[in-house]
Amino acid sequence: MLEKIKNVDIKKVFITLISVIFMGISLSVLNIIDWGMDPFTYMNVSISGKIGWTLGNWQILLNVLMFIPVIIWGRKHIGIGTVFNMVLVGYTVDFCMWIWGKVGLAKYLENTVVYIIAMIIMVAVFIVSAATYMAADLGTAPYDALSMMISEKLPKVSFTVVRLLWDVITVVIGFIFSGKLGVVTVLMVLFLGKTVEIVREKLFKRA
Repeated sequence: MLEKIKNVDIKKVFITLISVIFMGISLSVLNIIDWGMDPFTYMNVSISGKIGWTLGNWQILLNVLMFIPVIIWGRKHIGIGTVFNMVLVGYTVDFCMWIWGKVGLAKYLENTVVYIIAMIIMVAVFIVSAATYMAADLGTAPYDALSMMISEKLPKVSFTVVRLLWDVITVVIGFIFSGKLGVVTVLMVLFLGKTVEIVREKLFKRA
C-alpha cells in the first residue's frame, strides 16, 4: 500500500481530482433537473433529504461504513481516487447546489429546450468524468469496489448481472425514501456501466 502511494503519478492524481469534482458538478445540475442521476447518488439524495442531512455528510458516513469491508477484503481496490470519490462528490454537489441557489440556476432551466439540453450535457459530463476517473486507475469508490468483490465471490455469475442487481437494489432503497424515480436513473442503471466503459476505451485507447 505504501509502495503504491510512493509510486503514484502526480499528473494522474490531478486528473482524478478534477474528474471527481466534475462528477459532483454534473450531479448537482442533474439534481436540479430532477430527472434522476446515478443509482448511488440517487439513493443518497433520497435518504439525506428524508433524514434532513446534507448529501455530503450522509454520503461520507455511508462511504466510511462501506469502506470497512473494502479495507478488510479488497485492498487492491483502494487508492487516492477512492478517497477523492468518498469525500468530494457529495460535498461538491452540496457546494454547487448552494451556488446554483444564489445565481437562481433553476429559473434558467424552466424552458423545456434548455432543460433537455442541460440534462444531456450534464449526463455526458458525468459519463466522461467517470470514464476519466476509471482510466486513471488510482482506486475505486467503495460502492463500486463492493460490487466487484461480490462478483469475485460468485465466479459463476457475470459481473454485469451482479452490478445490475447491485444498482437495482440501490435504486429500490432510494425509491422507498423518496417515492419518485427519474428516467435518467433508470437509464443509468441499464446503460451507465457499459457506456462509461465504451467512452473510456475510446478516449484512452492505449497504443
